[in-house]
Amino acid sequence: MNTKLLSFHTKQFFEVINITKDVQTFLSEIGAKEGIVNIFAQHTTIALKINEDEAGFHNDLKRIMSENIAPPGDFYHHNDLENRDPATICPISKEECLNGHSHIFQMLLGSASESVPVLEGKMQLGTWQQIFMIELDSGRDRKVLLSFVGETR
Repeated sequence: MNTKLLSFHTKQFFEVINITKDVQTFLSEIGAKEGIVNIFAQHTTIALKINEDEAGFHNDLKRIMSENIAPPGDFYHHNDLENRDPATICPISKEECLNGHSHIFQMLLGSASESVPVLEGKMQLGTWQQIFMIELDSGRDRKVLLSFVGETR
């Protein structure tokens, strides 16, 4: 199995980063022929999704999630540090822990990974499909692990 760890530094809440080219570059670097590439986020407050790269859609998703589904200003038990399990409180800063809405977003938007079939070295994405990493919390360092299982040159 071939792997590569991608590192990103996000800047803001609901930043959408198209990582399709990063994944295709990885496949080219390892000489992938046929198999499956898995894209895995090592965080609980980012989402990996396959969809269309269109700014209006991205803005609509952010608005619907932030205003209708899990508004950041609502009450979340996750943010109640006095009643939360001390083992789950962030060692960096308490402000970083007040992200109940971010965890809700991730659970509703999907899993921490996407898998894409690869044929003749190319991902078999549909015409408009792209792979996105979506920051659901505040800007910070993020890691995405790519792994390819299959035939290489």
